[in-house]
Amino acid sequence: MRLIERAWAQTYPRVPLETGELVSHEIKSLRKKDNWKDKMRRRFINLVMKDYAVDGSYWLSRMRPQENLFYASTAEAMTAQAQQATLELPPPAARFKSSCTDCLTLDFMPFYGRDSPSEGRIVALDSTGHTVLYDADADPCSVEALPRVNSSNWRTPISLCVTGANANAAARDSGGSDVLYGINMFNSSDFEVLVHCNPSDSKFGRIDGAKAWHWLKLPSAPYLDNPGQDHTIHSYTLLEDGKTICFSSLPDNGFGTYCFDTSGHEWTKAGRWALPFIGRAWHVPELGNLWFGFSGSNPNNICAIDLYSLDGPPKVLHEWRGSNTPRNWMLVNSTMVYLGGNRFCVVRFFGVYNGPPDRNDEPTDTVSIITGLEIVKGQTSETVLRMVKHKSRTYVFEGCGIECVF
Repeated sequence: MRLIERAWAQTYPRVPLETGELVSHEIKSLRKKDNWKDKMRRRFINLVMKDYAVDGSYWLSRMRPQENLFYASTAEAMTAQAQQATLELPPPAARFKSSCTDCLTLDFMPFYGRDSPSEGRIVALDSTGHTVLYDADADPCSVEALPRVNSSNWRTPISLCVTGANANAAARDSGGSDVLYGINMFNSSDFEVLVHCNPSDSKFGRIDGAKAWHWLKLPSAPYLDNPGQDHTIHSYTLLEDGKTICFSSLPDNGFGTYCFDTSGHEWTKAGRWALPFIGRAWHVPELGNLWFGFSGSNPNNICAIDLYSLDGPPKVLHEWRGSNTPRNWMLVNSTMVYLGGNRFCVVRFFGVYNGPPDRNDEPTDTVSIITGLEIVKGQTSETVLRMVKHKSRTYVFEGCGIECVF
């Protein structure tokens, strides 16, 4: 594996919606009230790596964001100079290998949410529907066999964990407060929930008797009744109540936006409009009760919207441009994780070409950039938000690559 790393701090370039830089008196004020380390809940970021040298082989590495992606304070991040460093990825915490010889791809789903006591439970899924639960936070680390999913071709899953008081009562009474919802990104009829229960009745089961892990099928989305529409899920999020999942399509020829109530297992249509995101959006109550994610119109940008009301298409309230990259780099994918304390881990994946990027050609290298970002409220108005970049790690891999981050 060849690896290149850079670390620097700067204010993130912004589109015209956000103007002005933090001035000296604002930086002094930030020094006085920096206590973000007490707020950042996440101790680790989980990185799943794919080993291209061994078919069907993956491994899990766990990075400490506080040490690797953030300076000691916001003020230090604002004033830090560019620096060069070398950083090796943490050693593998676990390895996964597909048992299927026809399709060696594995998918991974984080089985923890905002208020979960664990941030290391991961469900691995192979192409035949076999699943396993790995817990990196257990002492010692544990592996638990899970049943197969009910759908035969459940690929490219989107997953969300509903936690705590929002989880189903049967799951809470069984001793496990989290339930995992998974849906096929391209075929919404493959929609299931993983719950620890006795599924003897129509819902999640009785609260007495023997219990075990079960994948239970959920009602299919109503938009599947319209075959002429594109049913691909383009973006998704968990709403403010912590129990309603919102799914949205592409703006053109898509199904619009639908909500699924996990407590009643009911679908409702929000509208023909689409959310302005691509991928997952994160609800951050401490930042004006806004949702943050990558812009659907420009995936290199990060934007924020208000989803308090779903009466109409939400407007983008804030948008920040991504960093400039070399002209021979092409953005392939991007993902972000909310860490708490107004901090995000942002990961972008690029293909590197010898000349101008062309999607019909194979890139010569694959590059991943992992960045620590912070949202800072304005000194004169809390409705003004600024994005500050802390440290950024740039990796060029040979023989392996980052498959997913959560």
